[in-house]
Amino acid sequence: MSATIINFKNRSEGSLHAQLFLPADEKPLAFALFVHCYALSGQNFAAEAVIRGLNQKGFGILALDFTGQTAQDAKYIASSNDIIDATEYLIKNYAAPKLLIGHSIAASACLIAAKEIHNLEGIVSISGIVDKEQLSGRFKKLKYYSKFELGDHKLKLDKQLQDQLLSDKYQEDIKQLKKPILIFHSPFDDLIHINNAETIYQQSFHPKSFITLDKANHFLTNDDNADYVGKMIGSWAERYIEMQRENPLETQYQTAVRIGTTKYVTEIKAGKHHQIADEPIEDGGKDLGPNPYQFLLAGLGACTAMTLRMYANHKKWPLDEVDVHLNHEREYLKDANETNKRTAKLDKLYRHIQVKGDLTEEQRQRLLEIANKCPVHRTLENNPIIITELLEE
Repeated sequence: MSATIINFKNRSEGSLHAQLFLPADEKPLAFALFVHCYALSGQNFAAEAVIRGLNQKGFGILALDFTGQTAQDAKYIASSNDIIDATEYLIKNYAAPKLLIGHSIAASACLIAAKEIHNLEGIVSISGIVDKEQLSGRFKKLKYYSKFELGDHKLKLDKQLQDQLLSDKYQEDIKQLKKPILIFHSPFDDLIHINNAETIYQQSFHPKSFITLDKANHFLTNDDNADYVGKMIGSWAERYIEMQRENPLETQYQTAVRIGTTKYVTEIKAGKHHQIADEPIEDGGKDLGPNPYQFLLAGLGACTAMTLRMYANHKKWPLDEVDVHLNHEREYLKDANETNKRTAKLDKLYRHIQVKGDLTEEQRQRLLEIANKCPVHRTLENNPIIITELLEE
C-alpha cells in the first residue's frame, strides 16, 4: 500500500502527521479515520491489515498514529482534539469521515471524540479501555502532560484527555452516541482486560457487534489475527456505512492493480469489486490471496462455467452443475536437432470439466466443444497483444 503523508496544524498550532490511503483506483466511495497505537509493537502489519480491509471496500483512510512514533515526533502529546482536528482536515480537503476506528487508548479517545463528529455512521473499537479503575492506575501526571502506561510502553496524553477518560460522565457519553458500533477484544489480551469490551457493549445501543479475538494479543502481532480484523471491519462497514457508488462503466480503466512496500500483497479493483493477490508463504508472501496464475486460471474456469451455463439454458438442457478444475504447469522441451540449444519452457493450462445432470452422451460431448469456445479461452489462444505504457505520476 502506498500512503500520502499529510501534515496539518491542530487547534493548538501543533503539527499533526497522518497518512492517507486511497483504494486501488484512487476513487474512494467514503472516508474513514483510523487512530491507533500499533507503532508501539515495532511492526505495522496490523495497521496495514485494517487499512487494506477498508481499501478493498472502497474506503479512503486517514491514519493517525496516536503515539507519534510514525512521525518520529518525541514531543507529540496525544489529545482527543487531534481526532476532531483530523476530521476537520478530511472535511475541508476530501469528505467527512463516516467511520471512526480506534485501537487501544486511541479507541478510548475516539469514543470521546465521536460525539463531535456529526456525519459519523459507525464506530470500531479494537482493544479499547474504558474501566475507570484500570485507567487511573496507568496515569502519571507531569507538569504539562500525563504519561500513560501500556505494558512496557509509555504514551504522552494531554491532561484534558486524562480528565475526560477518568470523568464519571465518560461511560454515560458512550451511551449517548447511538451509532452502530463494532467491538473487538481478546480474552488473551495481555495489557487490557476483556471486561472493557463488555462495558463498551453494555453501554452502547443497537446495532452493536462484539467479536472475540481468540488467542490474539493487544497489538495483533500475529498476522492472521490482524488480517481477520481487517477483513471483518471491511465487511461490517459495508453493511452500516452508506457508500457513494459510482458507475463502473464510467471509469477510464476496467481494472486497477496496486502494490506498495509490503511484499507481495497486491490490491485489485475490477469494476466495483475488490480483491487481494499475494504469493504463498514459501515464496516470500503472506498468502492473503490467490497468486497471479491462480487468478488467470480462475478467469478461464469462471468463463468456462458461465459459457456452459448459458448454452445449456439456451438449449433447455438439464444441466444441474458445472465444476471446473484447473492447473498451470510448465513443461521443458528439448530440440533434438540442436543439443546445445537452451531448454525451452512450454506453458500448459489443464482444464478438467465435470458436468452434472440428466444429460445424454451427445449433450456432454457438445458441452465439451462449447467449453473450447468460451471468450477467455479464445483470447488466450489468439496470442493477445499486450500494450504497456508508463503513466505520469
